[in-house]
Amino acid sequence: MLYDKPKTASRLKELRLEAGFTMEEVAKKMKLKSRGTYSDIEHGKSNLTIQNAYILANVYNINVDYLLKSSVVNNKQIIIKPVKLEKELEKEVTYKGKTLTDTDIIALKAFLQGLISSK
Repeated sequence: MLYDKPKTASRLKELRLEAGFTMEEVAKKMKLKSRGTYSDIEHGKSNLTIQNAYILANVYNINVDYLLKSSVVNNKQIIIKPVKLEKELEKEVTYKGKTLTDTDIIALKAFLQGLISSK
């Protein structure tokens, strides 16, 4: 999932402090293995999965978009800032909570190449 990790991390900390929760309490609400697992998400060291984003949205009674959207352009919020997809595909990429294999990424690149070559 592509999102602005530092912005989301900052919002998570802000929401947690406003609600008066400790990291351990939030980790328990999310059914995570440890406080450290949540801490890594809040500090932008680990990715926030879609499933966990929805859990947190429920915990804080907010829209999940607030956690994931990073900027506003022409009064329309966008989920991610423009990025070079080729560079993003060099990182760990997940889709529906599952990490894409190297073979998946090669197939995705081939599909995209075919898509743009017809334009």
